[in-house]
Amino acid sequence: MESEAAAQLERQHVHEVYESTAACFSDLQGKAWPRVRQFLLEQKPGSLVADIGCGTGKYLRVNSQVYKLGCDYCGPLVDIAHSRGCEVLVCDNLRLPFRDCSFDAIISIGGEEGRGTGPPSS
Repeated sequence: MESEAAAQLERQHVHEVYESTAACFSDLQGKAWPRVRQFLLEQKPGSLVADIGCGTGKYLRVNSQVYKLGCDYCGPLVDIAHSRGCEVLVCDNLRLPFRDCSFDAIISIGGEEGRGTGPPSS
């Protein structure tokens, strides 16, 4: 019951905000963080890289030598990433539709902010 209440709060206070502000959020994203960019550029050509919580796909466009797949819970953000040529899908970041060890590298930058399923912060 507690996890269902947390999921409801998350839908109401996190997902609805992202869905209603996706177009504006897209314009606010800056450049890729240097350390994340470097990590992505260090991946071997042909590697399979996942971006969990990819948003508009900013990090999916860093290294053209690897195969990238992004996912996010927010459909409008996924639509923006797709319109930019990214391979993306809508899914719940806590219930990913991938087998374990499917990727050579995984990033998740800010994809867990606002999650209502963990213990409250002090």
